[in-house]
Amino acid sequence: MRPIRPLSVGAMSVSAILSSGILLRAQQPQGTPASPGVVIQTETKLVLVDSVVTDKKGQYVRDLTMKDFKLWEDNKEQTIKTFSFEADPNSPASNQARYLVLFFDNSTIGYGDQARAREAAEKFIDANAAPNRLMAVVNFGGSIQIAQNFTNDKDRLKAAVSGARISSVNPNATASPNAPAQLSQAAASFGAYDLVLSIRQLAKNLASIPGRKILMLLSGGMPLTSELLPEVTATIDICNRSNVAIYPIDIRGLTTIVPSAGPRASLLRLFGQAFLPANSVAAFSSSFQRGGAGAGGAGGTRGGGTPGGGAPSGGGAGRGGAPTAGGAGRGSAPIAGRGANPGGVLQPRMNPYNQSRDLIPKFPESATTNQQVLFALANGTGGFVIHDTNDLLGGLGKIGEEQNQYYVLGYVPPESAEGSCHVLRVKVDRGGVNVRSRTGYCNAKSHDLLSGNLVEKDLESRIASSQPGAIPATAELPYFYTSPGIARVNLALEIASEPLKFEKVKGKFHADINVLGIASTPEGGVGARFSDTVKLEFADKKQVEEFQKKPLHYENQFDIGAGAYTLKVVFSSGGNNFGKVEAPLTIDKYDGKRFAISSLALSRQFVTVAQAGTGLDAELIEDRTPLIAGNVEVIPTGSSQFHKGEPAVFYFELYEPLLENADPANPPMIAIRERILDRTTGEAKADTGALRLDMPKTMGNPVIRNAEKMLVDQLPPGAYTLELTAQDTANQLVKRTADFELR
Repeated sequence: MRPIRPLSVGAMSVSAILSSGILLRAQQPQGTPASPGVVIQTETKLVLVDSVVTDKKGQYVRDLTMKDFKLWEDNKEQTIKTFSFEADPNSPASNQARYLVLFFDNSTIGYGDQARAREAAEKFIDANAAPNRLMAVVNFGGSIQIAQNFTNDKDRLKAAVSGARISSVNPNATASPNAPAQLSQAAASFGAYDLVLSIRQLAKNLASIPGRKILMLLSGGMPLTSELLPEVTATIDICNRSNVAIYPIDIRGLTTIVPSAGPRASLLRLFGQAFLPANSVAAFSSSFQRGGAGAGGAGGTRGGGTPGGGAPSGGGAGRGGAPTAGGAGRGSAPIAGRGANPGGVLQPRMNPYNQSRDLIPKFPESATTNQQVLFALANGTGGFVIHDTNDLLGGLGKIGEEQNQYYVLGYVPPESAEGSCHVLRVKVDRGGVNVRSRTGYCNAKSHDLLSGNLVEKDLESRIASSQPGAIPATAELPYFYTSPGIARVNLALEIASEPLKFEKVKGKFHADINVLGIASTPEGGVGARFSDTVKLEFADKKQVEEFQKKPLHYENQFDIGAGAYTLKVVFSSGGNNFGKVEAPLTIDKYDGKRFAISSLALSRQFVTVAQAGTGLDAELIEDRTPLIAGNVEVIPTGSSQFHKGEPAVFYFELYEPLLENADPANPPMIAIRERILDRTTGEAKADTGALRLDMPKTMGNPVIRNAEKMLVDQLPPGAYTLELTAQDTANQLVKRTADFELR
């Protein structure tokens, strides 16, 4: 089952639909003769659910029919409309190519375990590679490395898995003719900075490959911490949408060779002065949390408001909006800090209609701490865990059998709000059998929500017009590199909420804020675009008036290539009630081979990942990238104006290619220096001196994410420039600045 946006198709065979593994909207053209049992004749959505059925001995049960199955969504039984068994030789999809990824988590595997795992993988390849059985080899050691793209060439595959040294293989090695190339796209991303996120990135890039894909995860495992929970939740959802089943193999228990630690490099003297002690994100987090959490501003919920927060009502990649009646939390925030919140810490976000955490299955009582993530990924996507055994080859073989030993059930889901998550359960009416299937799916919104409708056309005409909007707003456009030559822009807006138009609908005050953004080149071309709708709803006029005392905070993200653009954003709450923001956007070129720094994202609020709750789930599920440093999520502001006494922080990313092949025992070092300059005179008003950054525990990924406090506590009101300088072991020096005002 892979529920994503509906696709418009004509007459299509059931087998073709099932093999695609997606949520479809199929329509039979009028006048087209039907083929009984083959053609779907009505226009409808279809959710597909893969189910593996075994008996008490673990043998596959192959003689079931549609009437043997029952399926529930959110504890409500659904009518199964389509059915197939992929191993049936009479099935049109029986000869379809199957795809399997051997994923080596080298970050948790010692050299001894690596060698044994790779030796077993070579034997598995010999026994299972075939013309319609394509495999790929992926290594993770801080970032994704593609040792071999999909192929059925046994020699290439065995060469890719032989030896524990990642550098001994050829990244992006040649694939078989006509084999998908999506894996190499995942490897190019800077975003996959930990194991779980890397799996999510990989699964997302496998979405267009037909059928059920198997990802064998050879790992030492890890505990499921509160910080990791949102990423695991989003990864399960992306895997389910992409029809990727995860089969982890816990190889702990084998003899592990731990490399001896080499001597640590002596501290350099950067910026002409000695390093101060390491400046860690943990210290940043604890220093702000001492301020305490206040009452949180009016916040957005996706599906309904609750005290303390919620995911935003805004769609696509956006974040924004206001709560339904009684809601408070994330989404609509005052410029002065989202409500009375002197400590700058957001209240936890919740959303009663978003059952994202229900995608995480219960762990078996026998699971050890380090097996928690393995069981969550396996049970959430319909796989299983191989553990507590030295028969690694036998485990690989067992997983290999499942490439076509599964049933596919299709049903028409009830209507539900975009952004909502739904829990699935499958049962077989036969004693002594076990059923494995995915735990659920989420309805993620489109990044171009208004595409093709009349509202979008109206907003396009307003963007092209010279007529200014009547609703004031300010914008900030920090950007961060996601791969060489590509950056993610984190748009943040602060919109005056008093002019927004509300209508009374079914006893409540409702407003839809439609948003369109277009980044255009000097020649008039379009570099990027997005559209969105923010839904606001309040129980009474008093709540509307309270909301309108504070600006509406809105966020969105879009990817764009290097170059100079003009970004225009228009938003409307109906009729001629609209606003417009126009700002230059210049993305510096970056080839990924040199030390670099991102933009500086200014902020007046942050929240710990543990506090973020299901609101962070919603961001990740909708493919947004939150600004997270350590266990802290920083919320970018849409205004560069700060008030005395409120928190002032900034987020940034450093890109250090030296980390890709660094020795963990002797990593490169980086120093940063923050200065606050008087914008008129250029005089330094505050200076941290050189601070040594803590390096990641796992080498291999070039991205370092950090957040720092702005040195504004002792400054008088005025116009200032924040300057951040960074220098690495190779004496490469980079600098970024951001202007702001203090009132």
